[in-house]
Amino acid sequence: MLFSVQLFADSARFAPYFDDFMKKFLWASLCAALLLTEVASGQSLDLKKMEKTLGGAIGKAYATSVRIWGFDTVSQQQASAQFSGVVVSAQGHILTAAHTVVPGNIYKVFFTDGRECLARALGRIGLTDQQNMPDVGMMKLMGAGKWPYAEMGWSGSLRKDEPCLSIAYPETLNQHLPTVRFGRITEPLNQWGFVQSSCKMEPGDSGGPLYDYMGRVVALHSRIGEAEDTNLEVPVDLYRKYWTALQQVKDYPALPSQTDVAGTDPLADKLLAVPALADLKAGFTSDAARYKEMVVRIESRLHGVPAHVLGTVLKMTKGNGSMDFAVLSKSSLIGDSPVVIAGGTREFRAVVMARDKENDLAVLGFGRSSQIGTVCKNALDARVFTDTAAARFDELGHFLLSPLFGRGPEISVLGSLGFALPRKFSIGFFGAGANFINEQIILTRMAPESPAAAAGLELGDRITGINGVEISRPEHYGAELSKYGPGDSISIQGIRKGAAYSRMAVLSLAPKTGDHPAERFAGGKSIRLDGFREVLSHDAVIRPEECGGPVFDAAGRFMGINIARFSRTSTLILPPAVICRFLLTSI
Repeated sequence: MLFSVQLFADSARFAPYFDDFMKKFLWASLCAALLLTEVASGQSLDLKKMEKTLGGAIGKAYATSVRIWGFDTVSQQQASAQFSGVVVSAQGHILTAAHTVVPGNIYKVFFTDGRECLARALGRIGLTDQQNMPDVGMMKLMGAGKWPYAEMGWSGSLRKDEPCLSIAYPETLNQHLPTVRFGRITEPLNQWGFVQSSCKMEPGDSGGPLYDYMGRVVALHSRIGEAEDTNLEVPVDLYRKYWTALQQVKDYPALPSQTDVAGTDPLADKLLAVPALADLKAGFTSDAARYKEMVVRIESRLHGVPAHVLGTVLKMTKGNGSMDFAVLSKSSLIGDSPVVIAGGTREFRAVVMARDKENDLAVLGFGRSSQIGTVCKNALDARVFTDTAAARFDELGHFLLSPLFGRGPEISVLGSLGFALPRKFSIGFFGAGANFINEQIILTRMAPESPAAAAGLELGDRITGINGVEISRPEHYGAELSKYGPGDSISIQGIRKGAAYSRMAVLSLAPKTGDHPAERFAGGKSIRLDGFREVLSHDAVIRPEECGGPVFDAAGRFMGINIARFSRTSTLILPPAVICRFLLTSI
């Protein structure tokens, strides 16, 4: 400990940290001691203790993770894709990835408390002949301010199976607040010089921080592999080593000759390896068995093609004290004549009682003679929808369990509080672009073999309506089309060579435009994955056809149902309050 204090006192570049170093050191030591009393290498995991420790780390680190994009100071507009970073000094030094910045350029930085400010990119070390490795970049906030900043850890002391956290900003979610993801260190230093972790990341997370379980920055997000647990991070020791060189506004063509002493981790001999993290499901065995009967499989035909999805069995007490049963699920994956499979093999014919297109919900009912209640004895009591409070900030990082049908549960952590997710990626593909010419909406672009082409539309056609809604302005055209998803049928009213017509078109999935590894994860994304007024995010590995099932926290609290696999990092939960409103108006 004396060596650590001397190291900080003697090193000018660490001067900003010295004032609160002892305070942070003691806090980190207490966190390590907390886990050590319950968990040692090779032993089982105490979920409550781990949640408490992670909660402390998130509370300490959350505000230090920032959202960033390039900024044109003349036009006052965004000038690059979004990425992430972390503030690590009171003077406003920001660590990020080299591939996100250009030295000397100006960037806008967004804090979790709503503050916005400008930063200038300083040095970057991303060698072109080495695929941009080691991917080290630094920025500095411009102007004075009291900035939240993270404690820097030491990547050199990381252990395999050590718990870790990601707090960063996936670009497709486009949220003002970051999402939390939990994982473990799978390789402290791999053959390419990266830290490798199971904390999932995707575009937009680049440059974002990987924290240890004490809230210290130990690495920065760089790149991913196709497997969801292959996430490569820049070791924080590289930023320590090249700290002085990175203060210069310079794009280094080779590793800088000027280096600093990285120092050693004063907690190195206390850090934990928790092999039990490799199989978190083992800690939820009893809970998984209890919840298993609540989950059923729903089979139907959707647009003439067999479809299946999961559902949550609900039990409702009638006024006379008798029980009635229903199944709640994802509407867009339920077609005609649904059959509910419960208990592994028992089949029950069902009818769709109500649908909520806005929230992609459906509730299925059964005839009077149905015996589904004898199979699903642990059905979810519908009263929990009114009794469950909204998620709180201090619950971020809490473990969640998603019981599934036909396989074991998926374990995740709560990554966000409730947020709105406007419809963007779930819009059906029409394939015809229009321009406003002589105050008319004229088709000027047509994708080959698109729904518009299949419907017989032609370039030069004037569009006057969609589903009977008058189209007279450019904004009307896009706004009306955006209301419909893949598989929806729409009628197009138009005029060709003076003759009015009406044609039917069936919207399709938008064609894929890229082949980034983030788009190639097993199972892929849900077709209906956005357009929700309120959802929660978690990092569960749920396939699109496994949506519709319930989600619980480690204490057994009902958190909602999985409504969509949104991306590599995010599965979306529809919270109880939203479901409650649907059930009250439909049953």
